[in-house]
Amino acid sequence: MKKTNMTGRRGLILKLSPVRLALLGMPLAVSAVAHAQSSSTDSTTGAHNGQTTRSTQATPANSTLPAVNVESQRESPTGPTAGIVAKRTVTGTKTDTPLLRVPQSVSVVTRDQMDRQGVTTVDQALRYTPGVYSQDSTDFRFDQLRGRGFDYSEYLDGLALQLSQYYANPRIDPYLLERIDVLRGPASVLYGAGSPAGIVNMVSKFATEDQVNEVQLQFGNDNRYEAAFDVGGKVDKDGTVLWRIVGLGRDADTQVDGVKDQRIALAPSVTIKPNADTRLTLYAQYQRDPAGGLFDSLPVQGTASYNPNGRISPGTYIGNTDTDYFHRTQYAFGYKFEQKINDVFTFRSNARYMHDDVDYRQSYFGTWQAGTNQSVLTMSAFLDREHLSQFAMDNQLQAKFSTGDVKQTVLFGVDYQRLLSGTNSGSGAVGTLNPFDPDFSTVGQIDTTTKRVDTATDQLGAYLQDQIEYRRWLLTLGIRNDWTSTNIQTSGSSTGLQNQTPHAFTWRGGLSYLFDSGIAPYFSYAKSFQPTTGVNFAGQALAPTTGQEYEVGVKYQPKSYNAFYSAAIFDLTQHNVATTDLNHPGFSVQTGEVRSRGLELEGHVQLTDDLSVLASYTYLNQVVLESNTASQVGKRPTMAPRNMANLWADYTLHGGPARGLGFGAGVRYIGMSAGDTANTFDVGSVVLLDAAVHYDIRNWRFQVNATNLTNRTYVAYCSGGACYYGSKIGVLGTAKYQW
Repeated sequence: MKKTNMTGRRGLILKLSPVRLALLGMPLAVSAVAHAQSSSTDSTTGAHNGQTTRSTQATPANSTLPAVNVESQRESPTGPTAGIVAKRTVTGTKTDTPLLRVPQSVSVVTRDQMDRQGVTTVDQALRYTPGVYSQDSTDFRFDQLRGRGFDYSEYLDGLALQLSQYYANPRIDPYLLERIDVLRGPASVLYGAGSPAGIVNMVSKFATEDQVNEVQLQFGNDNRYEAAFDVGGKVDKDGTVLWRIVGLGRDADTQVDGVKDQRIALAPSVTIKPNADTRLTLYAQYQRDPAGGLFDSLPVQGTASYNPNGRISPGTYIGNTDTDYFHRTQYAFGYKFEQKINDVFTFRSNARYMHDDVDYRQSYFGTWQAGTNQSVLTMSAFLDREHLSQFAMDNQLQAKFSTGDVKQTVLFGVDYQRLLSGTNSGSGAVGTLNPFDPDFSTVGQIDTTTKRVDTATDQLGAYLQDQIEYRRWLLTLGIRNDWTSTNIQTSGSSTGLQNQTPHAFTWRGGLSYLFDSGIAPYFSYAKSFQPTTGVNFAGQALAPTTGQEYEVGVKYQPKSYNAFYSAAIFDLTQHNVATTDLNHPGFSVQTGEVRSRGLELEGHVQLTDDLSVLASYTYLNQVVLESNTASQVGKRPTMAPRNMANLWADYTLHGGPARGLGFGAGVRYIGMSAGDTANTFDVGSVVLLDAAVHYDIRNWRFQVNATNLTNRTYVAYCSGGACYYGSKIGVLGTAKYQW
């Protein structure tokens, strides 16, 4: 019989021992039951969360009162959530906080949502999330996530996935994840250096108290084959030692001719709980991508604009797949520790070491060769052999206490990050290619490296946050100071040493008001900073870019049914943007400024036991306010659609002869975006349809998902003189067995 996975949920079980009615009296017994039920109520809204109460009928006087069990289970912000409606997060405040109480936009994609939509990348998992432009292109090397007009910073279990200047960037498979949190807007007050867009925090599957037994097979178009498993549970009866192993293997082609997507991944974890106040989780991850995709850029003419020779096929790879490759090996190990000191103080420590090796050879186009009427491209290529090591640690001391009517959760933390990378690279011209009639014998390859770049980056941050509750008012205040150091040593074709030691002070303030109805309006202000590598003409290190945001919003968690709604209006500005130095070509000055304003709406609703719906809408008005390049001032940056809207619904029968049969359907609208920084052309809007059908019988689940159901050919985005097609139709069949 299929087991219900309740991993990570906390339970409260109160058992009233048998007593004689003559001794206690009925009012006392009823009062005890009522008190137990009240104590299991979520204090944030007064709504019960999954509470189950068992009771018996009244018994005659002078008889024994049967036992009454009251069970309450609360959603874990790092564990699985039943359905698509999440209500708690640690990403928004680094404390276990209801979404309703976080004075900033936070979205959660649950494991259940990922399974229903049949996602195979983190890009795909966030396609229905507001404020996220999931480019969903044919480039499988990395996740490409943008929000509010900027790139998101990526995190795994609250620790940064630090990115190199080149290609040794980690990518996490969504099957290894329990959920994905998106904190929109500046997050430096808690996480240090990062994008003004915010962070995407991926939460891993870790050791579980409840037994998990799952194997899964997937088959799809483009010769996709994948096998995966997820097993774990208690080692001993008392659950003092828990374990879990998640793994997968995949071999697949892609819609681009000759480009493959291959992966092997394994993620074991062990949790030790010697008592109720102590918890230590040790974990590791290994991932090998023998073929991790290739960079499939295409010229503007022939994709997003007219070419006299016709349109370039979405399956065309402009390069030689016989000589080009992308190999990645990444592994990590770390720990998560929590110690409850007493009723007030709790200490937490989280650390991880991650290593990436990348061996990458790529050919790519340059310009149209003169006199060929846009039929022949000049070609270049590079070879990159890179190693990236990163260590991250976050130590926190939390104090939770009350003073009269004032309740406080104070968090003090110190985190540290270190990145070491070494890159050997070489590049050069390798011939020409006709993309309409490719002859790869005309394209050469790069076999040797000529330049070495070594980078060492350190970041130390100290932060303090206070969540203050006075009656219905919630005030969240946070401050932080960061000290960073970056050393870049370049040798080979050129020799140079860059030293940068910027530091920054950031803060956030937010005020919310909780109504009895479950409505919580809020206002917040937040700042961010992000170091910029490079020097100006005078040899001075470039200063970090900074961001500031004003956000006004409202969140709503109804009491009468399972749902969560949010709406936000924001005004976000990035300062100190590097722009061309007109007096010294090849150098930059920091006089640029970019502003993003917009509206984001989101709703996750479990309308009935059978029907669930999620919907979102994003309006983004992004503009360049200042730049030394006059053609960019007042223009829209690329990769920032002005309008996006999404709707997904799933209907599953839980009774009758068709019990277990379900259907899902979704529609995605991606609006028009700028094709270049001068706004000389636009990337057109597109409407995409997704669908699913699934059937549960005994321990089995059979499911078929289809994305871009009408097989629309469209350009996902253009930037830097190149365009990228979006994913064509994808069909994925899944057979899952749980016991």
